[in-house]
Amino acid sequence: MRQTLTVISSYARIVHRVFTEAEFAEKEDAGKLLGWLVCAKRPLKWHEIQGAWSFNTDTQTFDYEERRLRTDSKELCGSLVEIHHGGVIGLVHLTAKQ
Repeated sequence: MRQTLTVISSYARIVHRVFTEAEFAEKEDAGKLLGWLVCAKRPLKWHEIQGAWSFNTDTQTFDYEERRLRTDSKELCGSLVEIHHGGVIGLVHLTAKQ
């Protein structure tokens, strides 16, 4: 139990740092990315994330060059995410979903 609390408090510190030290736009991007990773039923590849990011649901248009995410996932979310072989982006550990 103590180890779980330590892990959770570590994630809380990282989340606090990500959302207090970043610029407003990066905070929004980090929140959106973390939301997708937490809610995803399977691991997401970076190109899938970029594709979803490039789609405008209001106008139903896709523009990769103008709308793609230009900041690296590690830069946005710090050590909460890791990049696996094949471009898969995932949370560093399943306890991060809690």
